[in-house]
Amino acid sequence: ATGMGSTDIAFSMITGTSWFKVPESIKVVFSGTRGEYVYGKDLILELIRQIGVDGALYKALEFSGEVIENLPMDDRMSLCNMAIEAGAKNGIVAYDDITKQFLDDVAKNHPLRSKPIIHHSDSDANYSKIIEIDVSKLEPVIAYPFLPSNGKPISEAVKDDIAIDQAFVGSCTNGTLSDLRIAAEILKGRKVHKKVRMIITPATQRIYQQAQKEGLIDIFIEAGAVVSNPTCGACLGGYMGILGNGERCVSTTNRNFRGRMGARDSEVYLANSAVAAASAIMGKIANPRDL
Repeated sequence: ATGMGSTDIAFSMITGTSWFKVPESIKVVFSGTRGEYVYGKDLILELIRQIGVDGALYKALEFSGEVIENLPMDDRMSLCNMAIEAGAKNGIVAYDDITKQFLDDVAKNHPLRSKPIIHHSDSDANYSKIIEIDVSKLEPVIAYPFLPSNGKPISEAVKDDIAIDQAFVGSCTNGTLSDLRIAAEILKGRKVHKKVRMIITPATQRIYQQAQKEGLIDIFIEAGAVVSNPTCGACLGGYMGILGNGERCVSTTNRNFRGRMGARDSEVYLANSAVAAASAIMGKIANPRDL
């Protein structure tokens, strides 16, 4: 799959066609063992930090390695979602037992239209580049304004003592059920800082329903967060959490360009859901380990 902008979609609606080149592939091998509070979001932010926002321009990013083999589906979706932030045409994780289980679970309530056709890379496949990343010492990554590539480890961000006005957990990137569970685990029994607005936006109605069944919504509301219907509003500065002049937000979304979530001089710091929840409590960018 690949993303399409409004111009691409308009062209397809008018002509019934779309135009693509077949992209070359970059193989990214993640090795080692993920540490505490390190998720798919941190893997992709670290990759983008290393190669830049144009480091995979019109390429396919193929994610592999022992870390990926054990990475849950929600984290894989977050990882692939942000491939475009490195300029890539798409992100790929090969079909395996985790994918099979996911498809089997989906098919219980929503039968697949047809039997999936499974593809794997050839053993002698040619890659335009192979990138190897050892995650053993990787900390949660914070992308500073105004590029997703401006990443720093959480230990540095904490030293910078960055006060925030808003914390956002949600969007297509990190509004998964796993993200909501992570945020709820941190927020349970705690309160959002009095100077912080916290917004929770489940990615889909189904995720919202399951979060209700598990009591996650109650935890968010009792902590002082606002839970919205699934929407792109806050992520793109449309509504539901627009940043004012000079305000800062730690956000689980995918982009932090100037003016992305509101005023031109506002600042967006990209992070995983655990960091966003911890920061909401502390009133500044915080390491969940410090709570």
